[in-house]
Amino acid sequence: MIRNIISCFLIALVSTIFTGCGPGPAKKKLSEEIRVHLEMLQEEKPVVEGSHIYNTDIITRLYEKGEGLISARWGSMENMNRLLFAIRNSHMEGLRPEDYHLYAIENLVNLIIESDNVQAGDIAKMELLLTDAFLMLSAHKAGGKTDSETIDPQWRAAGKGVNINWEEFIDSTLQSKRIIENLQMLTPRHREYINLKSGLAKYKRIKDEGGWDRFTTLLPKLGEGMRHPDVAILRNRLSITQGHIEFDPEDPELFDESLHEQVMLFQRRNGLTADGVAGRGTIEALNISVEERVASIGANLERWRWLSDDLGERYVMVNIANFELQAIEKDRIVFQTEAIVGRPYRKTPVFSSLITFLVFNPDWTVPNTILINDIVPAVIKNPGYLAGRGMKVLRRDGTEVNPASIDWQSVSLGNFPYRIRQEPGPDNALGRVKFMFPNQYNVYIHDTPARNLFSQTDRTFSSGCIRINKPVEFAEYLLRDNPVWTPAQIKSQIDLGRMRTVNLTEPVPVHMLYLTAWADDDGVVYFRRDIYDRDKLLIIALEQTPPPYASQ
Repeated sequence: MIRNIISCFLIALVSTIFTGCGPGPAKKKLSEEIRVHLEMLQEEKPVVEGSHIYNTDIITRLYEKGEGLISARWGSMENMNRLLFAIRNSHMEGLRPEDYHLYAIENLVNLIIESDNVQAGDIAKMELLLTDAFLMLSAHKAGGKTDSETIDPQWRAAGKGVNINWEEFIDSTLQSKRIIENLQMLTPRHREYINLKSGLAKYKRIKDEGGWDRFTTLLPKLGEGMRHPDVAILRNRLSITQGHIEFDPEDPELFDESLHEQVMLFQRRNGLTADGVAGRGTIEALNISVEERVASIGANLERWRWLSDDLGERYVMVNIANFELQAIEKDRIVFQTEAIVGRPYRKTPVFSSLITFLVFNPDWTVPNTILINDIVPAVIKNPGYLAGRGMKVLRRDGTEVNPASIDWQSVSLGNFPYRIRQEPGPDNALGRVKFMFPNQYNVYIHDTPARNLFSQTDRTFSSGCIRINKPVEFAEYLLRDNPVWTPAQIKSQIDLGRMRTVNLTEPVPVHMLYLTAWADDDGVVYFRRDIYDRDKLLIIALEQTPPPYASQ
Protein backbone atom coordinates (compact mmCIF):
# COMPACT_ATOMS: atom_id res chain seq x y z
CA MET A 1 0.00 0.00 0.00
CA ILE A 2 2.81 2.43 0.93
CA ARG A 3 4.64 1.69 -2.32
CA ASN A 4 1.47 2.39 -4.30
CA ILE A 5 0.97 5.73 -2.56
CA ILE A 6 4.59 6.72 -3.24
CA SER A 7 4.29 5.59 -6.85
CA CYS A 8 1.17 7.68 -7.36
CA PHE A 9 2.93 10.69 -5.85
CA LEU A 10 5.94 10.24 -8.11
CA ILE A 11 3.80 9.80 -11.19
CA ALA A 12 1.80 12.91 -10.33
CA LEU A 13 4.99 14.94 -9.95
CA VAL A 14 6.48 13.65 -13.19
CA SER A 15 3.19 14.38 -14.93
CA THR A 16 3.43 17.96 -13.71
CA ILE A 17 6.92 18.19 -15.16
CA PHE A 18 5.70 16.85 -18.51
CA THR A 19 2.76 19.18 -18.74
CA GLY A 20 4.89 22.02 -17.48
CA CYS A 21 6.84 21.85 -20.70
CA GLY A 22 4.38 24.19 -22.37
CA PRO A 23 5.06 26.69 -25.18
CA GLY A 24 8.43 28.29 -25.10
CA PRO A 25 12.04 27.27 -24.41
CA ALA A 26 11.14 24.28 -22.21
CA LYS A 27 9.00 22.66 -24.86
CA LYS A 28 11.64 23.32 -27.52
CA LYS A 29 14.35 21.83 -25.30
CA LEU A 30 12.29 18.69 -24.68
CA SER A 31 11.65 18.33 -28.43
CA GLU A 32 15.39 18.56 -29.09
CA GLU A 33 16.16 15.96 -26.44
CA ILE A 34 13.59 13.54 -27.82
CA ARG A 35 15.11 13.98 -31.26
CA VAL A 36 18.60 13.27 -29.87
CA HIS A 37 17.37 10.09 -28.25
CA LEU A 38 15.54 9.04 -31.39
CA GLU A 39 18.86 9.24 -33.21
CA MET A 40 20.36 7.00 -30.54
CA LEU A 41 17.76 4.37 -31.43
CA GLN A 42 19.48 3.93 -34.77
CA GLU A 43 22.48 2.41 -33.03
CA GLU A 44 23.02 -1.32 -33.35
CA LYS A 45 22.02 -1.97 -29.74
CA PRO A 46 19.91 0.92 -28.45
CA VAL A 47 19.72 1.13 -24.65
CA VAL A 48 17.97 3.68 -22.43
CA GLU A 49 18.76 3.70 -18.72
CA GLY A 50 20.30 0.25 -19.06
CA SER A 51 17.14 -1.18 -20.66
CA HIS A 52 16.99 -2.45 -24.25
CA ILE A 53 14.59 -0.61 -26.56
CA TYR A 54 12.81 -3.06 -28.85
CA ASN A 55 10.41 -1.14 -31.06
CA THR A 56 12.85 1.35 -32.54
CA ASP A 57 11.23 1.69 -35.96
CA ILE A 58 7.72 2.17 -34.60
CA ILE A 59 8.89 4.68 -31.98
CA THR A 60 10.81 6.68 -34.56
CA ARG A 61 7.82 6.85 -36.89
CA LEU A 62 5.53 7.74 -34.00
CA TYR A 63 7.53 10.73 -32.75
CA GLU A 64 8.82 12.05 -36.06
CA LYS A 65 5.51 12.20 -37.91
CA GLY A 66 4.28 15.70 -38.64
CA GLU A 67 6.36 18.84 -38.79
CA GLY A 68 7.91 21.17 -36.27
CA LEU A 69 8.57 20.36 -32.64
CA ILE A 70 8.32 16.78 -31.37
CA SER A 71 5.66 16.57 -28.67
CA ALA A 72 5.75 14.44 -25.54
CA ARG A 73 2.95 11.89 -25.43
CA TRP A 74 2.98 10.75 -21.82
CA GLY A 75 1.98 14.01 -20.12
CA SER A 76 -1.11 12.49 -18.56
CA MET A 77 -0.79 11.24 -14.99
CA GLU A 78 -3.70 8.88 -15.67
CA ASN A 79 -1.97 7.25 -18.64
CA MET A 80 1.32 6.72 -16.81
CA ASN A 81 -0.41 5.43 -13.71
CA ARG A 82 -2.53 3.00 -15.71
CA LEU A 83 0.41 1.74 -17.73
CA LEU A 84 2.47 1.07 -14.61
CA PHE A 85 -0.54 -0.67 -13.09
CA ALA A 86 -0.81 -2.88 -16.19
CA ILE A 87 2.91 -3.63 -16.14
CA ARG A 88 2.96 -4.55 -12.47
CA ASN A 89 -0.05 -6.82 -12.92
CA SER A 90 1.19 -8.54 -16.09
CA HIS A 91 2.40 -11.42 -13.91
CA MET A 92 -1.28 -12.35 -13.46
CA GLU A 93 -1.20 -13.54 -17.08
CA GLY A 94 2.08 -15.42 -16.79
CA LEU A 95 4.21 -12.51 -18.05
CA ARG A 96 7.12 -10.75 -16.28
CA PRO A 97 6.76 -7.08 -15.26
CA GLU A 98 10.53 -6.60 -15.54
CA ASP A 99 10.32 -7.26 -19.28
CA TYR A 100 8.49 -3.95 -19.72
CA HIS A 101 11.16 -1.55 -18.39
CA LEU A 102 9.54 -1.46 -14.94
CA TYR A 103 12.79 -1.05 -13.01
CA ALA A 104 14.25 1.46 -15.47
CA ILE A 105 11.08 3.57 -15.35
CA GLU A 106 10.91 3.49 -11.54
CA ASN A 107 14.62 4.33 -11.24
CA LEU A 108 14.19 7.25 -13.63
CA VAL A 109 11.20 8.53 -11.69
CA ASN A 110 13.27 8.43 -8.51
CA LEU A 111 16.13 10.24 -10.24
CA ILE A 112 13.78 12.98 -11.39
CA ILE A 113 12.19 13.35 -7.96
CA GLU A 114 15.56 13.60 -6.19
CA SER A 115 16.91 16.17 -8.63
CA ASP A 116 16.72 19.91 -7.92
CA ASN A 117 16.96 20.62 -11.62
CA VAL A 118 14.90 18.30 -13.80
CA GLN A 119 16.61 17.63 -17.10
CA ALA A 120 14.70 17.52 -20.37
CA GLY A 121 16.94 14.56 -21.31
CA ASP A 122 15.49 12.53 -18.46
CA ILE A 123 11.95 13.33 -19.57
CA ALA A 124 12.89 12.26 -23.12
CA LYS A 125 14.21 8.96 -21.77
CA MET A 126 10.98 8.47 -19.86
CA GLU A 127 9.02 9.01 -23.07
CA LEU A 128 10.91 6.31 -24.93
CA LEU A 129 10.73 3.82 -22.05
CA LEU A 130 7.00 4.29 -21.52
CA THR A 131 6.23 4.05 -25.23
CA ASP A 132 8.39 0.96 -25.75
CA ALA A 133 6.92 -0.69 -22.62
CA PHE A 134 3.39 -0.09 -23.86
CA LEU A 135 4.19 -1.49 -27.30
CA MET A 136 5.94 -4.55 -25.85
CA LEU A 137 3.16 -5.34 -23.41
CA SER A 138 0.55 -4.83 -26.13
CA ALA A 139 2.35 -7.17 -28.53
CA HIS A 140 2.83 -9.87 -25.89
CA LYS A 141 -0.81 -9.77 -24.83
CA ALA A 142 -1.96 -9.86 -28.44
CA GLY A 143 0.21 -12.67 -29.80
CA GLY A 144 2.44 -14.05 -27.05
CA LYS A 145 5.84 -13.15 -25.66
CA THR A 146 7.50 -16.04 -27.46
CA ASP A 147 7.51 -17.15 -31.07
CA SER A 148 5.60 -20.43 -31.37
CA GLU A 149 7.62 -21.70 -34.33
CA THR A 150 10.92 -21.07 -32.51
CA ILE A 151 9.89 -22.49 -29.15
CA ASP A 152 7.79 -25.39 -30.45
CA PRO A 153 8.45 -26.08 -34.16
CA GLN A 154 5.73 -28.75 -34.13
CA TRP A 155 3.06 -26.19 -33.14
CA ARG A 156 1.05 -25.49 -36.30
CA ALA A 157 -2.37 -24.63 -34.87
CA ALA A 158 -4.33 -21.65 -36.21
CA GLY A 159 -2.28 -18.59 -35.25
CA LYS A 160 -3.35 -15.17 -34.06
CA GLY A 161 -2.07 -13.22 -37.07
CA VAL A 162 -1.65 -9.91 -35.18
CA ASN A 163 -2.16 -7.05 -37.65
CA ILE A 164 -2.20 -3.70 -35.84
CA ASN A 165 -1.19 -0.20 -36.93
CA TRP A 166 0.85 0.43 -33.82
CA GLU A 167 1.30 4.19 -34.30
CA GLU A 168 -2.44 4.70 -34.59
CA PHE A 169 -3.09 2.28 -31.74
CA ILE A 170 -0.86 4.05 -29.23
CA ASP A 171 -1.99 7.52 -30.32
CA SER A 172 -5.67 6.68 -29.95
CA THR A 173 -5.06 4.87 -26.67
CA LEU A 174 -3.24 7.82 -25.09
CA GLN A 175 -5.74 10.36 -26.37
CA SER A 176 -8.70 8.38 -25.05
CA LYS A 177 -6.86 7.44 -21.84
CA ARG A 178 -7.93 3.81 -22.30
CA ILE A 179 -4.66 2.09 -21.40
CA ILE A 180 -6.22 -0.73 -19.36
CA GLU A 181 -9.22 -1.20 -21.65
CA ASN A 182 -7.19 -1.36 -24.87
CA LEU A 183 -4.62 -3.71 -23.39
CA GLN A 184 -7.45 -5.95 -22.25
CA MET A 185 -8.94 -5.81 -25.73
CA LEU A 186 -5.75 -7.41 -27.07
CA THR A 187 -5.81 -10.43 -24.75
CA PRO A 188 -7.38 -13.70 -25.95
CA ARG A 189 -11.15 -13.77 -25.71
CA HIS A 190 -11.33 -17.51 -25.26
CA ARG A 191 -13.28 -18.71 -22.25
CA GLU A 192 -10.38 -21.08 -21.53
CA TYR A 193 -7.92 -18.19 -21.26
CA ILE A 194 -10.13 -16.25 -18.86
CA ASN A 195 -10.68 -19.33 -16.69
CA LEU A 196 -6.98 -20.16 -16.62
CA LYS A 197 -6.15 -16.60 -15.54
CA SER A 198 -8.43 -17.15 -12.55
CA GLY A 199 -6.63 -20.40 -11.83
CA LEU A 200 -3.26 -18.66 -11.98
CA ALA A 201 -4.43 -16.09 -9.44
CA LYS A 202 -5.38 -18.92 -7.07
CA TYR A 203 -2.00 -20.64 -7.33
CA LYS A 204 -0.14 -17.35 -6.98
CA ARG A 205 -2.01 -16.73 -3.74
CA ILE A 206 -1.00 -20.19 -2.55
CA LYS A 207 2.59 -19.43 -3.52
CA ASP A 208 2.54 -16.12 -1.64
CA GLU A 209 1.22 -17.96 1.43
CA GLY A 210 4.16 -20.38 1.36
CA GLY A 211 2.95 -23.14 -0.94
CA TRP A 212 3.08 -26.64 0.49
CA ASP A 213 5.64 -28.97 2.03
CA ARG A 214 6.62 -32.26 0.44
CA PHE A 215 4.46 -35.16 1.53
CA THR A 216 6.22 -38.41 2.36
CA THR A 217 5.17 -41.62 4.04
CA LEU A 218 7.01 -44.80 4.95
CA LEU A 219 3.93 -46.80 3.99
CA PRO A 220 3.60 -48.14 0.42
CA LYS A 221 0.24 -46.36 0.16
CA LEU A 222 -2.55 -44.80 2.18
CA GLY A 223 -6.16 -45.84 1.65
CA GLU A 224 -9.62 -45.75 3.18
CA GLY A 225 -9.95 -47.40 6.59
CA MET A 226 -6.25 -47.02 7.49
CA ARG A 227 -5.05 -45.17 10.58
CA HIS A 228 -1.67 -43.45 10.55
CA PRO A 229 -0.15 -40.08 11.54
CA ASP A 230 0.56 -39.41 7.82
CA VAL A 231 -3.19 -39.36 7.14
CA ALA A 232 -3.57 -35.99 8.88
CA ILE A 233 -0.58 -34.63 6.94
CA LEU A 234 -2.13 -35.82 3.66
CA ARG A 235 -5.44 -34.17 4.55
CA ASN A 236 -3.69 -30.88 5.33
CA ARG A 237 -1.79 -31.00 2.04
CA LEU A 238 -4.96 -31.56 0.00
CA SER A 239 -6.81 -28.79 1.84
CA ILE A 240 -4.33 -26.22 0.49
CA THR A 241 -5.53 -26.69 -3.09
CA GLN A 242 -8.99 -28.17 -2.52
CA GLY A 243 -10.32 -26.38 0.55
CA HIS A 244 -11.17 -27.60 4.02
CA ILE A 245 -11.78 -31.35 4.33
CA GLU A 246 -14.18 -32.54 7.03
CA PHE A 247 -12.86 -35.14 9.49
CA ASP A 248 -13.59 -36.57 12.93
CA PRO A 249 -11.59 -34.43 15.39
CA GLU A 250 -11.50 -37.35 17.78
CA ASP A 251 -9.88 -39.56 15.16
CA PRO A 252 -7.78 -37.27 12.87
CA GLU A 253 -5.51 -40.12 11.80
CA LEU A 254 -8.35 -42.12 10.20
CA PHE A 255 -8.42 -42.25 6.40
CA ASP A 256 -12.20 -41.86 6.17
CA GLU A 257 -14.68 -41.64 3.27
CA SER A 258 -14.37 -37.86 3.06
CA LEU A 259 -10.62 -38.07 2.52
CA HIS A 260 -11.10 -40.93 0.06
CA GLU A 261 -13.35 -38.68 -2.05
CA GLN A 262 -10.87 -35.81 -1.86
CA VAL A 263 -8.02 -38.03 -3.02
CA MET A 264 -10.16 -39.16 -5.95
CA LEU A 265 -10.90 -35.51 -6.76
CA PHE A 266 -7.18 -34.71 -6.74
CA GLN A 267 -6.48 -37.68 -8.98
CA ARG A 268 -9.11 -36.65 -11.52
CA ARG A 269 -7.76 -33.12 -11.59
CA ASN A 270 -4.27 -34.44 -12.24
CA GLY A 271 -5.00 -37.11 -14.83
CA LEU A 272 -4.40 -40.05 -12.51
CA THR A 273 -6.39 -43.25 -12.01
CA ALA A 274 -9.13 -42.16 -9.60
CA ASP A 275 -9.05 -45.02 -7.07
CA GLY A 276 -8.88 -42.87 -3.92
CA VAL A 277 -5.62 -44.47 -2.84
CA ALA A 278 -2.56 -42.30 -2.19
CA GLY A 279 0.09 -44.45 -3.86
CA ARG A 280 3.36 -43.58 -5.56
CA GLY A 281 1.88 -41.76 -8.57
CA THR A 282 -0.47 -39.68 -6.46
CA ILE A 283 2.28 -38.77 -4.01
CA GLU A 284 4.55 -37.71 -6.88
CA ALA A 285 1.80 -35.41 -8.16
CA LEU A 286 1.22 -34.02 -4.65
CA ASN A 287 4.91 -33.11 -4.48
CA ILE A 288 5.03 -31.06 -7.67
CA SER A 289 5.82 -27.64 -6.21
CA VAL A 290 3.56 -24.62 -6.41
CA GLU A 291 6.28 -22.85 -8.40
CA GLU A 292 6.13 -25.59 -11.03
CA ARG A 293 2.34 -25.38 -11.13
CA VAL A 294 2.46 -21.61 -11.62
CA ALA A 295 4.99 -22.03 -14.42
CA SER A 296 2.84 -24.68 -16.10
CA ILE A 297 -0.23 -22.45 -16.01
CA GLY A 298 1.83 -19.59 -17.47
CA ALA A 299 3.04 -21.78 -20.33
CA ASN A 300 -0.53 -22.75 -21.25
CA LEU A 301 -1.71 -19.14 -21.10
CA GLU A 302 1.03 -18.40 -23.63
CA ARG A 303 -0.27 -21.16 -25.89
CA TRP A 304 -3.71 -19.52 -25.86
CA ARG A 305 -2.05 -16.21 -26.82
CA TRP A 306 -0.56 -18.00 -29.84
CA LEU A 307 -3.99 -19.21 -30.95
CA SER A 308 -6.40 -17.43 -33.25
CA ASP A 309 -9.32 -15.73 -31.53
CA ASP A 310 -11.59 -17.33 -34.12
CA LEU A 311 -11.55 -21.11 -33.76
CA GLY A 312 -15.06 -21.29 -35.17
CA GLU A 313 -18.55 -21.02 -33.68
CA ARG A 314 -18.65 -24.79 -33.90
CA TYR A 315 -15.39 -26.70 -33.80
CA VAL A 316 -13.68 -29.89 -32.68
CA MET A 317 -10.74 -29.71 -30.29
CA VAL A 318 -8.42 -32.57 -29.40
CA ASN A 319 -6.31 -31.96 -26.32
CA ILE A 320 -3.46 -34.38 -26.91
CA ALA A 321 -2.13 -34.11 -23.36
CA ASN A 322 -5.57 -34.90 -21.93
CA PHE A 323 -6.34 -37.79 -24.32
CA GLU A 324 -9.71 -36.25 -25.13
CA LEU A 325 -11.78 -35.00 -28.08
CA GLN A 326 -14.42 -32.33 -27.56
CA ALA A 327 -16.98 -30.69 -29.84
CA ILE A 328 -17.55 -27.07 -28.83
CA GLU A 329 -20.35 -24.73 -29.82
CA LYS A 330 -20.46 -21.12 -28.67
CA ASP A 331 -17.94 -21.83 -25.90
CA ARG A 332 -19.87 -24.85 -24.62
CA ILE A 333 -18.84 -28.51 -24.78
CA VAL A 334 -21.62 -30.43 -26.53
CA PHE A 335 -19.82 -33.73 -27.14
CA GLN A 336 -16.73 -35.37 -25.71
CA THR A 337 -15.00 -38.72 -25.82
CA GLU A 338 -11.80 -40.37 -24.69
CA ALA A 339 -8.94 -40.42 -27.19
CA ILE A 340 -5.75 -42.33 -27.84
CA VAL A 341 -2.82 -40.26 -29.12
CA GLY A 342 0.64 -40.82 -30.55
CA ARG A 343 3.45 -42.46 -28.66
CA PRO A 344 6.22 -40.13 -27.41
CA TYR A 345 8.42 -41.23 -30.32
CA ARG A 346 5.51 -40.81 -32.79
CA LYS A 347 4.01 -37.62 -31.48
CA THR A 348 0.61 -36.43 -32.63
CA PRO A 349 1.29 -33.05 -34.28
CA VAL A 350 -0.34 -29.76 -33.28
CA PHE A 351 -2.25 -28.18 -36.16
CA SER A 352 -5.63 -26.94 -37.39
CA SER A 353 -7.70 -28.11 -40.36
CA LEU A 354 -11.30 -28.74 -41.52
CA ILE A 355 -13.16 -32.05 -41.23
CA THR A 356 -14.68 -32.40 -44.70
CA PHE A 357 -15.83 -36.03 -44.92
CA LEU A 358 -15.98 -39.33 -43.10
CA VAL A 359 -15.74 -42.93 -44.27
CA PHE A 360 -17.81 -45.83 -42.95
CA ASN A 361 -16.10 -49.24 -42.95
CA PRO A 362 -12.80 -47.86 -44.24
CA ASP A 363 -9.92 -49.86 -45.59
CA TRP A 364 -6.43 -48.97 -44.42
CA THR A 365 -3.32 -48.44 -46.49
CA VAL A 366 -0.36 -48.92 -44.18
CA PRO A 367 1.87 -45.79 -43.96
CA ASN A 368 5.55 -46.31 -44.77
CA THR A 369 6.80 -45.70 -41.23
CA ILE A 370 4.40 -48.28 -39.78
CA LEU A 371 5.23 -50.66 -42.64
CA ILE A 372 8.96 -50.65 -41.91
CA ASN A 373 8.85 -50.30 -38.12
CA ASP A 374 5.90 -52.56 -37.31
CA ILE A 375 4.55 -54.68 -40.16
CA VAL A 376 7.79 -56.03 -41.64
CA PRO A 377 9.18 -57.21 -38.27
CA ALA A 378 5.80 -58.84 -37.51
CA VAL A 379 5.76 -60.71 -40.85
CA ILE A 380 9.34 -61.90 -40.35
CA LYS A 381 8.32 -63.27 -36.98
CA ASN A 382 5.01 -64.72 -38.20
CA PRO A 383 4.55 -65.36 -41.96
CA GLY A 384 0.79 -65.63 -41.46
CA TYR A 385 0.53 -62.17 -39.87
CA LEU A 386 -0.92 -60.41 -42.93
CA ALA A 387 -3.55 -63.03 -43.75
CA GLY A 388 -4.65 -63.19 -40.14
CA ARG A 389 -5.46 -59.47 -40.21
CA GLY A 390 -7.08 -59.20 -43.60
CA MET A 391 -4.08 -57.46 -45.15
CA LYS A 392 -3.13 -57.70 -48.82
CA VAL A 393 0.08 -56.82 -50.65
CA LEU A 394 -0.78 -54.88 -53.81
CA ARG A 395 1.12 -53.64 -56.83
CA ARG A 396 0.60 -50.05 -57.91
CA ASP A 397 -1.97 -51.22 -60.46
CA GLY A 398 -3.98 -52.86 -57.69
CA THR A 399 -3.17 -56.49 -58.47
CA GLU A 400 -2.44 -58.71 -55.51
CA VAL A 401 1.01 -60.15 -54.67
CA ASN A 402 1.63 -63.36 -52.72
CA PRO A 403 3.41 -62.32 -49.49
CA ALA A 404 5.43 -65.58 -49.61
CA SER A 405 7.13 -64.35 -52.79
CA ILE A 406 8.70 -61.38 -50.99
CA ASP A 407 12.08 -61.48 -49.23
CA TRP A 408 10.92 -59.67 -46.09
CA GLN A 409 14.38 -59.75 -44.54
CA SER A 410 15.68 -57.30 -47.17
CA VAL A 411 12.67 -54.96 -47.28
CA SER A 412 13.39 -51.25 -46.82
CA LEU A 413 11.68 -48.01 -47.80
CA GLY A 414 13.78 -47.83 -50.94
CA ASN A 415 13.17 -51.34 -52.27
CA PHE A 416 9.50 -52.11 -51.53
CA PRO A 417 7.48 -51.35 -54.69
CA TYR A 418 4.17 -52.43 -53.16
CA ARG A 419 1.59 -51.19 -50.72
CA ILE A 420 -0.20 -53.07 -47.99
CA ARG A 421 -3.92 -52.58 -47.59
CA GLN A 422 -6.14 -53.91 -44.84
CA GLU A 423 -9.70 -54.64 -45.95
CA PRO A 424 -12.73 -53.37 -44.01
CA GLY A 425 -13.73 -55.65 -41.17
CA PRO A 426 -13.76 -56.13 -37.42
CA ASP A 427 -9.96 -56.24 -37.20
CA ASN A 428 -9.32 -53.19 -39.38
CA ALA A 429 -6.98 -50.80 -37.60
CA LEU A 430 -9.31 -47.87 -38.36
CA GLY A 431 -12.39 -49.59 -36.96
CA ARG A 432 -15.85 -48.78 -38.30
CA VAL A 433 -15.42 -45.13 -39.27
CA LYS A 434 -12.69 -42.58 -39.94
CA PHE A 435 -12.94 -38.77 -40.03
CA MET A 436 -10.86 -36.96 -42.62
CA PHE A 437 -9.34 -33.49 -42.77
CA PRO A 438 -6.54 -32.41 -45.15
CA ASN A 439 -3.14 -32.00 -43.49
CA GLN A 440 0.53 -32.51 -44.25
CA TYR A 441 0.95 -35.14 -41.55
CA ASN A 442 -1.51 -37.74 -42.88
CA VAL A 443 -3.17 -37.69 -39.47
CA TYR A 444 -6.89 -38.29 -38.97
CA ILE A 445 -9.43 -39.36 -36.34
CA HIS A 446 -10.76 -42.90 -36.36
CA ASP A 447 -12.28 -45.82 -34.51
CA THR A 448 -10.19 -48.75 -33.27
CA PRO A 449 -10.78 -52.46 -32.57
CA ALA A 450 -8.52 -52.20 -29.50
CA ARG A 451 -11.31 -51.05 -27.18
CA ASN A 452 -9.49 -52.18 -24.04
CA LEU A 453 -6.94 -49.38 -24.37
CA PHE A 454 -9.51 -46.74 -23.44
CA SER A 455 -9.55 -48.07 -19.88
CA GLN A 456 -5.95 -46.90 -19.48
CA THR A 457 -5.31 -43.49 -17.91
CA ASP A 458 -2.23 -42.72 -20.01
CA ARG A 459 -3.26 -43.39 -23.61
CA THR A 460 -0.16 -42.88 -25.79
CA PHE A 461 -0.58 -45.93 -28.03
CA SER A 462 -1.04 -44.71 -31.61
CA SER A 463 1.38 -43.85 -34.41
CA GLY A 464 0.18 -40.24 -34.50
CA CYS A 465 -3.50 -40.49 -35.46
CA ILE A 466 -6.31 -39.95 -32.96
CA ARG A 467 -8.41 -42.98 -32.00
CA ILE A 468 -11.67 -42.20 -30.21
CA ASN A 469 -13.93 -44.21 -27.94
CA LYS A 470 -17.27 -43.03 -29.36
CA PRO A 471 -16.82 -42.96 -33.14
CA VAL A 472 -20.43 -43.72 -34.04
CA GLU A 473 -21.73 -41.00 -31.73
CA PHE A 474 -19.19 -38.59 -33.21
CA ALA A 475 -20.41 -39.47 -36.70
CA GLU A 476 -23.98 -38.79 -35.58
CA TYR A 477 -22.89 -35.41 -34.22
CA LEU A 478 -21.11 -34.38 -37.44
CA LEU A 479 -24.00 -35.55 -39.66
CA ARG A 480 -26.81 -34.19 -37.49
CA ASP A 481 -27.71 -31.50 -40.07
CA ASN A 482 -28.06 -34.07 -42.85
CA PRO A 483 -31.57 -35.56 -42.68
CA VAL A 484 -30.47 -38.57 -44.74
CA TRP A 485 -28.03 -39.74 -42.10
CA THR A 486 -30.14 -40.52 -39.08
CA PRO A 487 -28.64 -42.65 -36.27
CA ALA A 488 -30.60 -45.62 -37.67
CA GLN A 489 -29.19 -45.06 -41.16
CA ILE A 490 -25.67 -44.73 -39.81
CA LYS A 491 -26.01 -48.03 -37.94
CA SER A 492 -27.44 -49.71 -41.02
CA GLN A 493 -24.54 -48.51 -43.17
CA ILE A 494 -21.98 -49.77 -40.67
CA ASP A 495 -23.73 -53.15 -40.43
CA LEU A 496 -23.50 -53.56 -44.22
CA GLY A 497 -19.72 -53.75 -43.86
CA ARG A 498 -19.14 -51.90 -47.15
CA MET A 499 -16.98 -48.82 -47.48
CA ARG A 500 -18.96 -45.58 -47.97
CA THR A 501 -17.69 -42.00 -48.08
CA VAL A 502 -19.98 -39.22 -46.84
CA ASN A 503 -19.22 -35.53 -47.28
CA LEU A 504 -20.23 -33.13 -44.51
CA THR A 505 -22.82 -30.51 -45.38
CA GLU A 506 -20.50 -27.88 -43.85
CA PRO A 507 -16.83 -28.48 -43.01
CA VAL A 508 -16.12 -28.38 -39.28
CA PRO A 509 -12.87 -26.82 -37.98
CA VAL A 510 -10.66 -29.20 -36.01
CA HIS A 511 -7.81 -28.08 -33.77
CA MET A 512 -5.19 -30.50 -32.47
CA LEU A 513 -3.83 -28.78 -29.38
CA TYR A 514 -1.43 -29.61 -26.57
CA LEU A 515 -2.56 -28.17 -23.23
CA THR A 516 -1.13 -29.44 -19.95
CA ALA A 517 -3.20 -27.11 -17.75
CA TRP A 518 -6.68 -25.62 -18.03
CA ALA A 519 -9.39 -24.42 -15.66
CA ASP A 520 -13.16 -24.60 -15.35
CA ASP A 521 -15.52 -21.65 -14.87
CA ASP A 522 -14.77 -21.65 -11.13
CA GLY A 523 -11.03 -21.30 -11.71
CA VAL A 524 -10.33 -24.89 -10.63
CA VAL A 525 -7.18 -25.94 -12.48
CA TYR A 526 -6.64 -29.35 -14.06
CA PHE A 527 -3.10 -30.51 -14.77
CA ARG A 528 -1.80 -33.20 -17.08
CA ARG A 529 1.56 -34.87 -17.47
CA ASP A 530 3.79 -33.33 -20.14
CA ILE A 531 3.86 -36.51 -22.23
CA TYR A 532 5.86 -34.97 -25.08
CA ASP A 533 8.18 -32.76 -22.98
CA ARG A 534 6.89 -29.61 -24.69
CA ASP A 535 6.51 -27.45 -21.56
CA LYS A 536 10.16 -27.14 -20.55
CA LEU A 537 11.47 -25.00 -23.40
CA LEU A 538 8.43 -22.76 -23.29
CA ILE A 539 8.73 -22.20 -19.55
CA ILE A 540 12.42 -21.37 -19.91
CA ALA A 541 11.66 -18.87 -22.69
CA LEU A 542 8.94 -17.17 -20.63
CA GLU A 543 11.32 -16.79 -17.69
CA GLN A 544 13.98 -15.10 -19.80
CA THR A 545 14.30 -11.54 -21.01
CA PRO A 546 12.96 -11.28 -24.57
CA PRO A 547 15.69 -11.45 -27.22
CA PRO A 548 16.97 -7.88 -27.63
CA TYR A 549 16.40 -5.97 -30.83
CA ALA A 550 13.64 -8.25 -32.10
CA SER A 551 12.38 -7.61 -35.63
CA GLN A 552 9.34 -5.38 -35.99
